[in-house]
Amino acid sequence: MRQGRALSPDPGRRSLLLLLVCFGVLSIYFTGFFPAYTSPNEVSRLETVYAAVELGTFQIDDALPVLGDHEDKSSFQSHFYSNKAPGLALAAIPVYRGLRVFFPPPRSASAAVFVVLRILVVSLVCMVALARFGRWALSAHGSSAPLLVAAVAFGTPFLYYSRSFFSHAWAASLLFLSWDLVRRGDAAARKAPRPWLGFGAGFLAFWAVISEYSAAIVAGFLFLRAFSSLPRRGVGFVAGALPPLLLLAAYNAVCFGSPWSLSSAHEAHPEFAALARQGMFGFGPPSLAVMSKFLLDPARGLLLRSPFWIWAIPGFVLWWKSRRERLDCLLSVSVVFAGFLILSGYSNWYGGWCLGNRYLLPLLFFGGLSLGSALRSSLSRDLFAAATIYSVLSHFLLTATWSYLPLDLPWPALNASLWFLQRGWVAPNLLGGFGTASLLPPALVTAVVVGLLLASCRSVVRAAAATIAGASVACVLWASGSAPPYGPRLWRAAILGAYSGLDPTRRELDRVGLAGLSSEQRKEAIEAWRFR
Repeated sequence: MRQGRALSPDPGRRSLLLLLVCFGVLSIYFTGFFPAYTSPNEVSRLETVYAAVELGTFQIDDALPVLGDHEDKSSFQSHFYSNKAPGLALAAIPVYRGLRVFFPPPRSASAAVFVVLRILVVSLVCMVALARFGRWALSAHGSSAPLLVAAVAFGTPFLYYSRSFFSHAWAASLLFLSWDLVRRGDAAARKAPRPWLGFGAGFLAFWAVISEYSAAIVAGFLFLRAFSSLPRRGVGFVAGALPPLLLLAAYNAVCFGSPWSLSSAHEAHPEFAALARQGMFGFGPPSLAVMSKFLLDPARGLLLRSPFWIWAIPGFVLWWKSRRERLDCLLSVSVVFAGFLILSGYSNWYGGWCLGNRYLLPLLFFGGLSLGSALRSSLSRDLFAAATIYSVLSHFLLTATWSYLPLDLPWPALNASLWFLQRGWVAPNLLGGFGTASLLPPALVTAVVVGLLLASCRSVVRAAAATIAGASVACVLWASGSAPPYGPRLWRAAILGAYSGLDPTRRELDRVGLAGLSSEQRKEAIEAWRFR
């Protein structure tokens, strides 16, 4: 009997493996770019990759006509460059060079070579981080591990950004893997010293920093964590940080004439240039108003999309009281609190057209470390599962179609995603030619995730009842929520006409535009008609 149990993986491990498979399937199934739309944040980085390999320069002047023009550019000495932190693009360059052996030169940002590049660079790293998070959760919280992994992976924007060429999920993954190496270094120190673990932790943390500058908050705490457990490891951490920082300095010198000159200091778009000049790179003092919006804004509110984060507060308290791994508890709460506080001082906190609070993603795994400590009772566990199921379904709906959402559109799952789906518009995927029917495979995969969440509960009946109750509350909230204002209604009609291919004559825009009564609304309608 003992041998049989040893040879057969326990249910928790099987559930975690299945969750990783689901994550991988969804990362590959959705291919990314809407063909008619140039996603500035992603294309800006891809143009750096394209220019470096195809043209032998970081200047993107000649990449713009191929992959598309956009506002996410920096300008220096009459040339254009990406305005993004370069870490993700620099990591992608050698992978792209290898893929070009098998793929023809791309003619658009939606080319197959870029889809595969994103999978190999971003999605793969995110899967590795998720697997390591699952391994930690299994050792720390046993049977609750599948709940924690499903919440972090499918109940937040992490999956969506892991299947894109944004840097947020990538940076979050590198930061967590850095922490994982520090923690493994603690265990190794009791047996045989492994100095490379400290070096690797510093390397990963600061590659995250040169990919997403706000990750410096987390990297600083990771250094303190490494140094406090073993000063020699802190030295290794600093040594590991040097290669990414030197690479950033070299990139800055080549592109902007000085190792200290960041791309954000040379914004080509006037609005972005003005933002960079505010405070320190756009950051000012913390704002209570922004904090409340981070949590409860109808368009971006964290707790309205992922209510399971409510468990983080009791989770941190109970984790500290348990006296287990207090150093990591202190690190995690410091990262979350300091990161949340500092990011609330950023005037562009909402991140433009995007899904959720993308700037908070680097804090994701460190918040996730707290959740398991709050799942000690059956009731807490079942309610957490219900909140996670709501979060998973909400994010599935949000990402099943157009996901570049403005701040002034409340309840986007209802007022944008469902509205687009009713008109037959779905996110680009491997079976996109079948229209809304192409969502059946990812819907089945999501159903597997929900099934695993129910199965991991100690009382499936109570969890199912709580899920139904939560869904009912969500329906009531949606039904009672106010309809979007005139401007957002114009926006979604204009987006449908410009990018879906389903409304070439812009009938929806005509219908909404004619409903405008005031002179101001008529001006808005005229501007919407000019939108392309």
